[in-house]
Amino acid sequence: MTEETNEREVSEIFLKTVDTFYKESSTIFEEFDAIRENYLKGENIMDELHEFRLKRASIFTLIDGIFHKEVDLADKLDKAEIGKEKRAKIQEFKTRFADIADEINLYVIRELGVGSR
Repeated sequence: MTEETNEREVSEIFLKTVDTFYKESSTIFEEFDAIRENYLKGENIMDELHEFRLKRASIFTLIDGIFHKEVDLADKLDKAEIGKEKRAKIQEFKTRFADIADEINLYVIRELGVGSR
């Protein structure tokens, strides 16, 4: 395999994750509606994000990418030739839950241990 071919390939895990996100989007959206509702009430949602990540690690990674790795995600979607319907569902998620994007980022940073002593 050439280096150029490797650059064009997208992992099977990524493809499965996008498919799962699309197929289970109503459930995922419901779960995030509940998380967002608690956030809007002023509650700390870190535990809820943690629980979601434990249940659906690959989906959580995709969600993090939706908000914080847009260029990389767009590139992967292009390489994998992901269709308009799936892209639209990803965009719908991004728009609907934009107000908790910073909380998701904060959760990821905390999980990585950045800034902790």
